[in-house]
Amino acid sequence: MKLQRFTQPALLPEAKNLLALCFLILTGINILTLILHLFVAFRINSVAAMKTTQVQLINGQTYYVSEQDRFFRYPSVIQNVVKNWTELTFNWDNKIPGTNEIDPGIKVNSKRVPTSSYFASLLMEPEFGKASLFKIAELVPNTVFSGQLRSTVIISFVSEPREIRPGEWEIDMIATRLLVDRSSGRDERIPFNRTFRLKAVEIQTPPLGSQASAFEQKVYELRSAGLEITRIAEFNPK
Repeated sequence: MKLQRFTQPALLPEAKNLLALCFLILTGINILTLILHLFVAFRINSVAAMKTTQVQLINGQTYYVSEQDRFFRYPSVIQNVVKNWTELTFNWDNKIPGTNEIDPGIKVNSKRVPTSSYFASLLMEPEFGKASLFKIAELVPNTVFSGQLRSTVIISFVSEPREIRPGEWEIDMIATRLLVDRSSGRDERIPFNRTFRLKAVEIQTPPLGSQASAFEQKVYELRSAGLEITRIAEFNPK
């Protein structure tokens, strides 16, 4: 009796194996495509949720307000905070800004700083702003309060803000401090080139609204941009 070797047939013929493999690959591609479509749809819905609103003021001016991330700040807003700080800090006169009243200054230890310089410190991180007042007080001669010396600042360049992390930026400035002695007519020009670092903070409004004191309104006005200066360093333009 002749024995023959029995060979078990393949589970699937070769052609059917290839077909099954192609089916699995296509299924995987379809799943990935579906995930990608869902992700894109989610992003589109997120953008669509940021609505633009038209706001009209009592005086008739109309503005468009768009919803943004809580740490978003327009570049021009960041630039303006740096400009405001510089001008408030170094524009010295013997008058309170916006009035004809004599500025007695704000006492810092045994020295004084102009009222505008004090308000400028409120644009800074609290501890940094407090420390800066001692430095500014060292620069302010008493002749400022008698009206003999006047100081102003000329801003030549402010760079576009560079985001170093979400809600934090750096910005460069090139400026010149101009000191004029009214009694002699002589002036002194001092370069003021600095790199500022700022961070986004909560935007606050006066809790008493129009009933708030002039001081409180000024404080909240300065803080309305929702930004604080956290660092100022030398900038060496190339």
